[in-house]
Amino acid sequence: MTIMHLIRKFLLLLLLIPGLLHATEEIVTLEDGSTIKVFLFYPENDGEGPWPLTVLMSGGTANEYIVRAQFWLGYELASRGWVIAVPVSPDDNSFFGSNGEKIPKVIEHLQRLPAIEDGKSLLVGVSNGGSSALEIASRNPEDYYGVVAVPGIIRNPSNIGNFHNLPVFLRIGENDFLGWSRHLPKVEKELTAAGARVDAKLVPDGSHVFTIDWEELQPWLDSLQ
Repeated sequence: MTIMHLIRKFLLLLLLIPGLLHATEEIVTLEDGSTIKVFLFYPENDGEGPWPLTVLMSGGTANEYIVRAQFWLGYELASRGWVIAVPVSPDDNSFFGSNGEKIPKVIEHLQRLPAIEDGKSLLVGVSNGGSSALEIASRNPEDYYGVVAVPGIIRNPSNIGNFHNLPVFLRIGENDFLGWSRHLPKVEKELTAAGARVDAKLVPDGSHVFTIDWEELQPWLDSLQ
């Protein structure tokens, strides 16, 4: 079975998980007239808001199919007191480069909504989404609480700016079938050299996408605000 078959099988299984497909939709119109669809999850049992914003960057090409497959993480984060925004790529290309430059504009639009706090936001990404979240945050680290890359790598070091002590939570599966686990020491070193405050570990027996250890992540999140 090829890697792409494994990925499609995994995404299909995620889509079949009940109760994770309930999200509202927001269409964000950018200055150039282009639009980005964003799925939003709101906390259901955490007061009336406003709540802080997390932007969840999906893996792969971030098309709607893949975005919906990663609602599981958006649902979980929303249950912990964050509004979760999951953007869909407008052109089936990941949010690197010029596409990544659209994310701060999406955040600016969303923070005008009454249920969302103004100010800093959190970037969370899975796979390509984790890698793009690192790139986006390094451009303007003062705008973010931190980055959660589960997993993520640095694809192009020349696109990484100075993190200015921004917290980064990085996890890569020990058995990552794309081989990202062998890059962890190098990625941690590059992030630290770029000024990030890095919490990086391998996930024992984890594959490319893995179960989040909330006993590790929740205290890290609590330390941000």
